[in-house]
Amino acid sequence: MKKILIIEDDSKSRSNIKYILEAKNYKVFTAESGADGINLAKEIKPDIIVSDIIMPGVNGYKVKEELSTNPATSSIPFIFLSAKSEIDDIRKGMNLGADDYLTKPFKMADLLKAIEVRISRVNEIVKKNSKESTVENESRSQKLSRDDAIFIEVDNKPTFIKLSSIVYISALGEYSNIFLKDGSKLMVRKLIKQWEEILPRCLFLRVHRSTIINIDSIKKIEKWFKRSFVIHLENSLNPVYMSERFARKLKSQIRF
Repeated sequence: MKKILIIEDDSKSRSNIKYILEAKNYKVFTAESGADGINLAKEIKPDIIVSDIIMPGVNGYKVKEELSTNPATSSIPFIFLSAKSEIDDIRKGMNLGADDYLTKPFKMADLLKAIEVRISRVNEIVKKNSKESTVENESRSQKLSRDDAIFIEVDNKPTFIKLSSIVYISALGEYSNIFLKDGSKLMVRKLIKQWEEILPRCLFLRVHRSTIINIDSIKKIEKWFKRSFVIHLENSLNPVYMSERFARKLKSQIRF
């Protein structure tokens, strides 16, 4: 549920806006002064701030200026509300970094639309950044070779391990066990999904929802129950089971 902070000194306007936004399933917080709005914004870090401009004491412009200097609140979308409609006032608000500007009296439909547009744009940015981060991680992982080492923390101690020394990795909740060729085992706080992003896909493959194997360590693959398989790995007494879905991925890299 998205959080919206309303900063408005007029109690009636504040209540009306709160009522309409809550009816649209937003979680609404209100402040009756600019000073209270600044403190509340820093505390709850809302998804959007809707603020009146003309308020006693700390006005809307000062609220925006103050929050813009704080890294935790500087990127929060900001919508100004005001009875002032002169072009200079609108320009001042936009120069301060406001995302939108509605003049009173305004239709609630216009406010709702402005909020929806801001949320949509934020979601697009987050999605784009997430996609770029994933592509960057994948690109970096593909540059790793068998002779490369990766950095991990074991018991809060920095450790480097060679990729070629890993037989397989098994998930254990938020942790994972790394089984090495020398028979030792390391436990680290890392999800199996994070390992998929780090390890080069030409060398490592996920063969189970909780297991990633080193392809070079495969000793034998046998058919098992129905269309699943059992994988025997070198330097490991524990076989690994693989479903048909994961088997198709492995068949694209090796023949069995």
